[in-house]
Amino acid sequence: MYPKVTGFASPAQGYEHQTIDLNAIMILHPAATFLFRLESGDMAGLGIQRGSLLVVDRSRDAEIGDYVLLVHNDRFYCRHLELHNGVKTLTNGQEEIIPIGGETTILGVVTSAVQVFRK
Repeated sequence: MYPKVTGFASPAQGYEHQTIDLNAIMILHPAATFLFRLESGDMAGLGIQRGSLLVVDRSRDAEIGDYVLLVHNDRFYCRHLELHNGVKTLTNGQEEIIPIGGETTILGVVTSAVQVFRK
C-alpha cells in the first residue's frame, strides 16, 4: 500500500508531542505576575524595544541591576535600578534619572521582555 521508507530517522522523532510552555518558562509566580506592553522607546538603549511585552513579577523585591515597572507622576515607566554614588536610582541608560520615593512607586520586577514584530 505505502512504499517502504529507508534511511535515517528524523532528528525530531520522539519530540512530536512536546510543546514549549512559555508560562512555565517565564512566570515563576502566576498569582503575582502580569504583562505590560511598553509603548515608549526609552529603554531601547538597554535592549528593551518599543512594543515589547514585559513580564512583571510583583512578588519580587527590586534589587540593584533589576529592570522594574514603576509609576512616577501618574505615568508608567520601565527603568533599570542602579546604584550611583551610594544612592539607588532609576534610569533608562541615558541621562534621565527618576528618583525613588515621593511620587515614585515600583510596581514589580521585569523578569522577561518579549519583543513583538509586526508588519
